[in-house]
Amino acid sequence: MPPVRCRRALRYFVAVTSETASRAATPGSPPEERAIRTWQDAEHNAAAWMRHWGYLDAVARPGGSDGGIDVRSTRALGQVKYQAAAVGRPELQRLFGARGRSLDRRLLFFTGSGYTTTAVDYAVENDIALFVYGLNGSMTAVNAPARRIVQDAPVSAGGPREAAAVPVPEGPGASRGNPPEAVRPHPTEPPAGIRKRRHPGTGHVLLAALLAVIALVMPGSESFTPRPDRTVATAILLVIPCVLLLRGLTTKSRRRFWPTGLGLFLLDLPLAWATNARLWQGDASDLLLPTTPAVLCLLSAGLLFRWNARQPEPVATG
Repeated sequence: MPPVRCRRALRYFVAVTSETASRAATPGSPPEERAIRTWQDAEHNAAAWMRHWGYLDAVARPGGSDGGIDVRSTRALGQVKYQAAAVGRPELQRLFGARGRSLDRRLLFFTGSGYTTTAVDYAVENDIALFVYGLNGSMTAVNAPARRIVQDAPVSAGGPREAAAVPVPEGPGASRGNPPEAVRPHPTEPPAGIRKRRHPGTGHVLLAALLAVIALVMPGSESFTPRPDRTVATAILLVIPCVLLLRGLTTKSRRRFWPTGLGLFLLDLPLAWATNARLWQGDASDLLLPTTPAVLCLLSAGLLFRWNARQPEPVATG
């Protein structure tokens, strides 16, 4: 037998032996802890977890031409990456395309590093379960489809082993044989997706407070001559802070606030100038001085609002 065929036969024998030993475990029991030192270990570990989640015929075939599939089951397909770079959208697209017409099969993706934002968005749109494995063989569900698989798994007395994933900064992609050295399981650190985040309207409330203080103080200053009177000028200047406060208390949008905040601040300046009678005295040349910056502020505010409205809404991960 030629040496090449001998090596292939040996790899196949090792793969089948490993899978047979793994299947000997009780269905529903968590996989035994194993050190992930090679991409073959990562694929066998993924197959073991898939069997634990109920895909009892899941088998990994390391070394073959997988066509984008590393673990196969009659009800699911899995792709495993052993690299330091974060997984991007193209890798998930290849997995999705490799499924072909078998639309009834679930898609699972495993990596030891992490996922880019575009990859997470694509996974949500196409119901791809994302997992991150630790170097001790533990497994963490990253998105909602993955958490559903974990929740629907048969419950055992030992309970599943899970470890939090430590993301790795994006960089040049590692080859399949290079270990993800930057990844270390950290049981005490919660997954990034469930970390406490501040309320999305915090920026609105803070800017509203600042503008409200200005609206209350400015009309009473010596350099300000309110028109028609101080009460009306203060009421006009309080319009934008009130709108900001209501928006801040009710918004759930994670869109970045600084363009809108800067635009509202620039919009508030012409209102302050318009209610100050001292700026609107003299002939036409004197009126040009406050008019020019007021128009520039209005145009700049409009451009900021328009630009921010075109930015995509961030997707929360986890």
